[in-house]
Amino acid sequence: MFPFVSFRDWIHQAIHIVLLKFFSWYDFVFTPTCTTTDSEIPNEIITDILLRLPPKSLLKCMSVSKSWHQLISSPDFVNTHLKLNSIHRVLFPGINGNFNFSSLLPSTVQMGSIALISSVVGTTNGLICLYNYKGEIYIWNPTISKSKKLLNLPWNSSFYMKYGFGYDESRDDYKALFIDDESDLTYVVNIYSLRTDSWKTLHDQLKGVFLINLPAKFVNGKLYWTASTSFCDINVRKIISFDVAAETWGSLELPICGEDNSNFKLGAVGNELSMIYTANLVATTSDVWILKNSGLHVSWTKQFTIEYPQNAGIHMGSPTTYPFSTHLRHSTKGDILLSLPGVILIFGGSTTKLEHTVDVVGCDPVEFYAESIVNPLRFLEKWYTLGVRELSVEAII
Repeated sequence: MFPFVSFRDWIHQAIHIVLLKFFSWYDFVFTPTCTTTDSEIPNEIITDILLRLPPKSLLKCMSVSKSWHQLISSPDFVNTHLKLNSIHRVLFPGINGNFNFSSLLPSTVQMGSIALISSVVGTTNGLICLYNYKGEIYIWNPTISKSKKLLNLPWNSSFYMKYGFGYDESRDDYKALFIDDESDLTYVVNIYSLRTDSWKTLHDQLKGVFLINLPAKFVNGKLYWTASTSFCDINVRKIISFDVAAETWGSLELPICGEDNSNFKLGAVGNELSMIYTANLVATTSDVWILKNSGLHVSWTKQFTIEYPQNAGIHMGSPTTYPFSTHLRHSTKGDILLSLPGVILIFGGSTTKLEHTVDVVGCDPVEFYAESIVNPLRFLEKWYTLGVRELSVEAII
């Protein structure tokens, strides 16, 4: 049993830590005022409390002591915290080549920018892979304001290059995939490994298909693209997958929805691959299908139907283009966010009814990511810092 003073001091320090979790305006510098040492507090309790703090608070806690810094920086802690963290943000690729991002929570909205970026390669575990018109590639963690410029691609890319970004859990490695057309429906696949900071090239592994969606959707260790038989074929014929760990290709059949296969769009609902199907160009509804994997077989299940608002033309110019370029994600509150050019639709997670419409005029379809303290760049010697500023503005929800 601890002496009375030590127990009181332990409670005092624990309260200091817990306050960081429940207040969103903690701009003060966290400095312990008691004389209690780390050894007087059970390590299990310290770890359990720290795991419940948001990423921004953890960054401040790292300066409390060397032991806390080592704990919070450890791969086991980072990976466990990632699974418990529920703060999600929205990334807005603007028409000027910059990226703004805001919170899905009703609190301070964080906004920042990266200049001269033209495309989002993908997002996973709080990391965002970006690619610009100069052929430069970055992996960026906006939560901790760090980025890494990748080595250049082995050769110049073509206009029809496809790409994706995913996580190899078996090796704790992040990989960027750039697929270039070498000849008619024959591709060169370039894979970058963050752990080894190197590229490797695969030839003759992907033939006879034309990958459509950009970027790939990363779900449960695999990257997914819709695919047709040729550049001129607008109909989706199948889904092509790439296993990030095994570096092997696979394919999935489409759900049986209707006769027109040109209106399939990939998304993700939680940790499950989704497919949004619109029957025709004048339809006012879309069906959302979820890929169910029981371990024995894979099957598609129709989850719900989205009803589009009547004023779609206000955002899109024409309702006929409304169901395209879709991304479907769960928000922190369980709501379903459907991103379309110029607007975000927010559906109730339990009712699937439209609850909010958020205008994002002047922005491309957005990407969603979770805040994290993931630092896979620990494999590298040099970090590049990107400026991030915080503004107190109203959140989008």
